[in-house]
Formats: sequence, structure tokens, C-alpha cells
Amino acid sequence: MQVYYLDSCNCDWGCPCQFNAKPTHSNCKGVMGVRIIKGNYGNVKLDRLNMAWIGSWPGPVHEGHGKASFYIDERADEEQFEALSKIITGEAGGGPFAVYRSVMDEFQGPKRAHITFEAKGINSRVKIGQIAEAHLEPMRNPVTGKIHRAIIELPSGFEATRMNLSSTKKIMASDGYFNFKYDGTYGSFQKTFWKGP
Repeated sequence: MQVYYLDSCNCDWGCPCQFNAKPTHSNCKGVMGVRIIKGNYGNVKLDRLNMAWIGSWPGPVHEGHGKASFYIDERADEEQFEALSKIITGEAGGGPFAVYRSVMDEFQGPKRAHITFEAKGINSRVKIGQIAEAHLEPMRNPVTGKIHRAIIELPSGFEATRMNLSSTKKIMASDGYFNFKYDGTYGSFQKTFWKGP
């Protein structure tokens, strides 16, 4: 799959978790969104569909004990829904979701939802109905107020090898499983490619 991937969490800009360090506030809570530009699962075409998820960990992500809620584009037909469910929960293997599955203790099975994904670089936004949202905006130098431009490059990164960093204008979740709200925290946006095993 070739995708746009929006990532946001409660960490400070840069997110220590990207480097297997401890989260800024000792825990991790976030909202992530995916727009599939072009992709397939076997013979099932997945072009232009969206996925999103809400996740949290009590400490560093790599130490595990995470939980998540998964959401699949309501426009997906039954075959597409089943394929995307296997991908996003990590059951299909390969890609970042297999890694996340390995550090989760519990998750709610995928649900259909109205997912809006606006791909606008570091001003992008994903919204899961009325229950979750991540809206990015440029980071601004706290001294001068000018826009900070920053990129993380991780040659062996499992989400992406190059991430365009941003700040969050808003990140919130209230789906009965998660309840949090932040702004001015870590966000990133990238165009990347994921492949199964």
C-alpha cells in the first residue's frame, strides 16, 4: 500500500518514542489516521479508503501493555472491511501494525465509521465521526513565533523512513474506551509505502 500516514500523540514535539526513549509524560496516548492512495490485500483493491485508530500505552511503547480502538472507512464493502481489519489489527503481518500488535494487551475489534482524512502536509487532519480527531499545524518557534520545519529520518523506521514533523492544533478521543484531549503536542505526516510479509 502507498499511504498518507498521520501520527499524533501527547508527547512533546519530536516524540521520544520514535527513538525507543521514554514518553515525555511517562505514558503514550494518540490518534492515528491512514489514507490509502493505492493498495490491495491479495485481489481486494483498497484504493482511496481510510483507516484510523486510537491507542495508549502506560509507559514506553516498546515495553508493551497497550490498548487500542480500530476504525474502518464506512465506504468499504465486506471484502474490503475484512481485509482492512486484518491489516490494521496486525493479523495480516508486515508493516507497522504487526509491530503495534506485538506490544498490545487488548483492543476493540474494528468498527465501521465515517472517517474524514484531509491530506494537507503538516496541516493535515483525520476525524473519526464525532469520537476522535487529530488536526496538525506547523510547529512555531516559542521565541520568535516563526514556523519551525523539522524532519526525522529513520532509515529502518517501521512506520516511515522520513517523517515531516508538526504540532497538534487538536487531538482528542472520546469513544467510551478512551477519553483524552491535548493540543500543542507531537504530530507528523508522511507519504510512505507498507508491504505485508
